[in-house]
Amino acid sequence: MLTPGQIAHFETFGFLVLRQLFTPEEAVIMKRESDEIFGEVRGGGPFTGETRESVVPFFERRPFLSRLPGDDRIYDLAVSLVGPDPILEATEGNLHTGTTSWHGSKLPGKPMAHAKIAFYLEPLTKETGCLRVIPGSHTAGPTDPFAPLRDRNLDPDFKPFGLPPTEVPSYAIECQPGDVVVFVEETLHAAFGGKAGRQQHAINVVADPKTEEDEGFIKAMYQGTKFCYRPSESYINSDHPRLRRMVSRLVEWGFETSKV
Repeated sequence: MLTPGQIAHFETFGFLVLRQLFTPEEAVIMKRESDEIFGEVRGGGPFTGETRESVVPFFERRPFLSRLPGDDRIYDLAVSLVGPDPILEATEGNLHTGTTSWHGSKLPGKPMAHAKIAFYLEPLTKETGCLRVIPGSHTAGPTDPFAPLRDRNLDPDFKPFGLPPTEVPSYAIECQPGDVVVFVEETLHAAFGGKAGRQQHAINVVADPKTEEDEGFIKAMYQGTKFCYRPSESYINSDHPRLRRMVSRLVEWGFETSKV
């Protein structure tokens, strides 16, 4: 479980870094299985690097990855940040192509506690595409000073606050395989200088709803997306109690399921 200081860091700054939560050997397995998934989804063809590739659901498709949402290190992390009985929103896999512009959507209504638990499977620095965040930007209210950065702006002449996007004051989370980065979508984030094919995968969790308002929030999010909150049949029928529990509420609500 996380320490009070780590939880305070996440709540205050909108992100948290856990160094070497997984071993180098485990990171190698994650990379191998991830490569297999992308190759399978694209039918065995090569990655061209022309556009980003994204796969949802992702972790459910391979043995080691599929166990990670229920692994003590990830599950306890989720419980520490969003509370008991976290719900699995989605797992995702991404192959990025170069720059990821600043973005950080504000969720509608009163958002529930949630977290994106992200894995980067290559060594990354500020110059080679590591995640950059603007600490505390997730707490902006109705008058949002960061509004110019919320929606991805690909205009080459875009200069928010009179600065090139690469010079916007931020914290660069340089990382190694085995590190885990946790953040919330409202925290403004970006990456610059990365090579095509940079891997970033994530397990997204949300708090167990306690009120009708909470249930309404999740149901509205489900209606507004094509892939999130659609539990995989492999988790619905899993022999792992934690994995079954993480999707059981979604099944109770009659949400569409995934055949994976």
